[in-house]
Amino acid sequence: MNKYQAYGNNIEVLPVSKNKIIGDTSKYYLFGEVLSVGDLVTKIKVGDTIAWTLWGMNEILEADGSKHYFVSDDPQFILGIMKK
Repeated sequence: MNKYQAYGNNIEVLPVSKNKIIGDTSKYYLFGEVLSVGDLVTKIKVGDTIAWTLWGMNEILEADGSKHYFVSDDPQFILGIMKK
């Protein structure tokens, strides 16, 4: 059971992998499973997998021995969604 709940326009994510976009501005991004969404988030649901930029993270928490990230629901940070 998840003991955290994202608030507002935030999404709580459990990361599953880290990849690199190769191009003019080589950037890292993460893939993760959505654990909770704030009440202002409408297009992303619990159980979806998202890709987001590293600089889009708001907070990192240690929860039950694993890192949980809180990411803003903003097109600047969310690169893609794989629906459950």
